Amino acid sequence: ASQSRLQQLQNQLSTGNRVINPSDDPVAAQNIIRLNSTMASITQWQSNTSSALNYMNTTSSTMNDMISSLQSARTLAVQGANGTLTTSDQADLADQVNQIASQMQTLANTQVGSNYIFSGTAANQPLLPTDGSLSQANEAPVNFAVGNNISINIAVDGTALYGDNDTGIMATLTSLSTALTNGDTDGISTAITNLDTNIANVTSQAADLGARTNRITAISNQLSASSTNLQQNLSDTQGIDMAKTITDFTYEQNTYNAALAVGAKIIQPSLIDYLK
Repeated sequence: ASQSRLQQLQNQLSTGNRVINPSDDPVAAQNIIRLNSTMASITQWQSNTSSALNYMNTTSSTMNDMISSLQSARTLAVQGANGTLTTSDQADLADQVNQIASQMQTLANTQVGSNYIFSGTAANQPLLPTDGSLSQANEAPVNFAVGNNISINIAVDGTALYGDNDTGIMATLTSLSTALTNGDTDGISTAITNLDTNIANVTSQAADLGARTNRITAISNQLSASSTNLQQNLSDTQGIDMAKTITDFTYEQNTYNAALAVGAKIIQPSLIDYLK
C-alpha cells in the first residue's frame, strides 16, 4: 500500500497533476473533462475572432481609401465645373479621374489571403473582374462563429457598396471623365451629386462595419478573460499543491523505507537457514 501511494505521489510530481486517472477523483475528473471541452471551444472562438478582426480591419482600411479617392474625384469635378478651363486642362482632369477609377477597381478586388473581401460568399471571385466578364460576387453575409450561438457577419456587401450601373461608383466616375473631356457642365454637376451619394454610402457602411468590429473586439477581450479564468479553474481542479505533495512524498518515502526495514527483521530465515 505504501509503495502504491509512493508511486502515485511520484506520478503527481512528474506530471504536475493531481488527477491522472478518473479513479483518482471521479468528481474532479468529470469537472476536468468539462473544463477542457469549454477551453477547446473558447480556443476555437478566439481563433475565429482573430481571423475576423484581421479581415475587418483590412476591409475598414480599404474603405477609408475608397472614401479618400472619391473625395479626390469630387475635388476634380468641382475644378472641372470652372468654365475658364482650357481643353487641355479638362483632359488632364479627366485623366486623373480615370486613374481614380482604376484605383477604385483595384480596391474593389482587395483580398485577404486568397479571399476577395467584397464578394460575399463567392470569395474566390473578384467583385469587379478585369477581363470584362460579369461579376460572380453575391450579397450573402460572411458569418463567423465567435461564441456560443453567436455568429457575426464580418463582410461588407460589395454590390451595395459600389452601386448600380447608372449612379454607382464606377458609372459615376466614367460619366465624370466623359463630362470633363467634353466640357459638359451639366454632366459634371450630376456627377458631383452622385459622388456625394456614393461617399455617404461608403461612409455609412464603414460606420456599420466599425460597430461590428467593436463588438467582435469586445467579445475577443471577454474570451481572453474567460480563458484565463478557466485555466485557473483547471489548475485548481487538476493541479497539485507542489509544497504539500513534496512533503507527502517525503513522508511516504520514509514510511515505505520503515516498512521495508521492519519486514527485513521479521522475515529473517532464508533457504540456507532451513538447509542447516
